[in-house]
Amino acid sequence: MPAVLSLALALQAGLPGPEGPWRATLDLAGGTLPFRLEISRSPEGLAGRLCNGSACDPVEIRLDGDSVRIGIPDYDATIAARLRGDSLTGSYRNVGNRGPRTIPFRAARGRWPAEPPGALLAGSWDAHFGAPGGRQSPRVIRVWAADDGTEGTIIGNSGDAGLFWGDARGDSLRLARFDGSYVYLLTARLDGDTLRGIWHAGLRSQTPFTAVRTTGRPHLTAPTAITRADTAPFRFAFPDLDGRVVTQDDPRLRGKVVMVDVFGTWCPTCHDAAPVLVGLHRDYRARGLEIVGLAYEVTGDSAVDNRQLRRYREKFGIEFPLLLAGLNDTDLTAATLPQLANFTAYPTTLFLDRRGRVRRIHAGFYGPATGAQHDRLVADFRAEIERLLAER
Repeated sequence: MPAVLSLALALQAGLPGPEGPWRATLDLAGGTLPFRLEISRSPEGLAGRLCNGSACDPVEIRLDGDSVRIGIPDYDATIAARLRGDSLTGSYRNVGNRGPRTIPFRAARGRWPAEPPGALLAGSWDAHFGAPGGRQSPRVIRVWAADDGTEGTIIGNSGDAGLFWGDARGDSLRLARFDGSYVYLLTARLDGDTLRGIWHAGLRSQTPFTAVRTTGRPHLTAPTAITRADTAPFRFAFPDLDGRVVTQDDPRLRGKVVMVDVFGTWCPTCHDAAPVLVGLHRDYRARGLEIVGLAYEVTGDSAVDNRQLRRYREKFGIEFPLLLAGLNDTDLTAATLPQLANFTAYPTTLFLDRRGRVRRIHAGFYGPATGAQHDRLVADFRAEIERLLAER
């Protein structure tokens, strides 16, 4: 039944439609991940937005009786729910190469209260994720006050995980991000001068962490010091969206300064990086810069993965070639790019000189949530392009 007709019948029956703000949650094994869902109505039908704090992305809304389907096409994900008065209940589902991921979903009408952080929790924290005595990973947790309450981000050696939103009450902190792909929740409590908490990823994964106030001493490894390459010209051979194999010898690339974007459409950080790459391609293409994207996708079904790549290309207006290179597993990716050592992150950006040699590798990306760090990264990319273009 068309969504407009379903909505009209519901209104005629005196039943409330789904439009309005919703306090939405995903029920993880270790806690409740909050986010904001907004549904609006127009003569064309229903539309929606999924929001993490001040960052909102469009979603598709379909209504069939009391069934509401929320499509998140950027990541080929859905939320299927039943509308019962002032509540929605159902599940979020996203299918990848590791099998389906299903997480319980609930929502109630209304808006989340704004809970800005106090001085105890706002600021920057140097964290170590992992059990004491075991393998640990450094992170930086940033927390600040915003119009919607508490916002923040979590930064690792290879970039950030986007904008987080949540609340800070007294000595307790909750930051969450759900965008259809990332399912992240950070919960913590202040213990003296130490922030102790749990990092929740997906339905079940829980990793303990501790953090102390950032001191200014180096805490993370520089993104340019993580992945290395040999000294030979960089080689690749993968099909484009029309099935034609493209290599480093393609006439579009030969003799050019080339940026190689190792990415995936499933990766929100890659979505943050794409507009920057499009801008660089626009600004420097006439001077001899080319870009090629190597996509590592989630299903292994070329029909599905190419569909997502076409959507990604259209979303950002990408004019450089996108190639389907493999699956989004770092070990499998490394096997397809044997000239790289210690590949760890999507996206990873390679800068090649006119001879095709790798001159710089940047693992990960600092997105807009990192503020000045993002601005410095874009400036560094431009400076590297200028240096390589100036060489003969």
